[in-house]
Amino acid sequence: MNARIVAVLALVCLAATACGSNDADSAEQAPSPAASSSPSPAGSATETGQPASAGSPTEKATCEGRYTDYSASAVADACYTDTILFFHASWCPECRGFEEAITGGTVPGGAQILKVDYDSATDLRKKYEVTIQSTFVRVDPSGARVKLWSGYGQDKSVDAILENTQ
Repeated sequence: MNARIVAVLALVCLAATACGSNDADSAEQAPSPAASSSPSPAGSATETGQPASAGSPTEKATCEGRYTDYSASAVADACYTDTILFFHASWCPECRGFEEAITGGTVPGGAQILKVDYDSATDLRKKYEVTIQSTFVRVDPSGARVKLWSGYGQDKSVDAILENTQ
C-alpha cells in the first residue's frame, strides 16, 4: 500500500476516535524562548525536525523526535505523526519534572512535544479546555484536539506522556 494512503487512513482513524472541541478558534501563541534554549543530551529529544530516515523512495521520511516551543506551523508539520502540546508553567514543580524527563529522555522519531506557556496562552487553554498546568493535549495536524491528559501526580517520562495521550 502506498505510504500516503496509509497516512490518510491513520488520520481518518484518529479523527473517528477524536474527542473534544473542533472549534475554528485560530488562537496562536508566539513561542517562548525557554524550551529552545536548553541543550539536549546526545540521543535525546531534538529540535531540528530533520528527517531521521527515509526507506524506499515511496516511503515518507520520518523526522527526528523533538521538544520545542509551540507554533501553529510546528503543529501542521507533515513530518510528524504524533503532536502533543505540553501546557507548562515555569513556576510549576510538576511541569519542571516533566520538562527534565523530556529533555533527559528520547522523543521517538515522528513525534513532537510542543511547549505551550500556560500563563500567557489563554486562547489555547480555552480552545483545548485546559484548566491546569502540566496538561498534555494530543492534536491532529489541523490542530484539533484528539485527547487531553493531566500529568499531575503521574509518571514523568516520555513513554508515559505518549501512552496516556493515545
